[in-house]
Amino acid sequence: MSLPERYRQLREAGNSPTQAWAQLKDDYIAQFRQRTPSGDAEQSWKSASGKAFEDIVLQEFATQCGGLKGLRIAQWRATPASLKEPLSERLWVRGEIQSVTAESNVDFVAYELDTSNTPKRIIAVYSCKVSLRERFQQDLFWAERLRGRGIRFCFITLDNDGVLIKAAATGDLTSKQASMSVAVYDRIYLFCSESEIQHYTRVFRAVSRLGEDLKRWLELD
Repeated sequence: MSLPERYRQLREAGNSPTQAWAQLKDDYIAQFRQRTPSGDAEQSWKSASGKAFEDIVLQEFATQCGGLKGLRIAQWRATPASLKEPLSERLWVRGEIQSVTAESNVDFVAYELDTSNTPKRIIAVYSCKVSLRERFQQDLFWAERLRGRGIRFCFITLDNDGVLIKAAATGDLTSKQASMSVAVYDRIYLFCSESEIQHYTRVFRAVSRLGEDLKRWLELD
């Protein structure tokens, strides 16, 4: 059974996202150590979970937002072409009159449909990575561009480095990544429990609140 399939099974059994992820890791490491006693179970888990993470986040969107009428969540490759234009930027080759189009390549796009199922507006986009450092420099550029177009820019992460969960729990923003991230992103969704998030709660959210925020934004004009 693949990691996304096992995760879905755990969620359907009534586990929260955080509980399901923790159990998924325990199951994987136990099986790995049975197969490869001398191997590095933690390193193997990081590699396997990183590859499966986007599929698991897609399941969370389906679970939490499946009942929201008029809302569609798409991965970048399945995003309608009409929506990719406002999620891209025309750039000029330095010193030349030649332009190029750079796509944001965000991982997920949440958009509203009208009564004829035609895309009406982009509500939010999501960058989805196992740690902040994987995409932070790109996100820093795109967050400012898209915010000016009324598009919320969010980040979903496992926070393998522990930088963001520490900031949410303690309020410590001495890390440059943590201090910049709470200014860059509209929301940062973490695979942790609600009780661990004690600071900057307008930005930091448990991943279990993905659907709650989208429902609120969908209802706004």
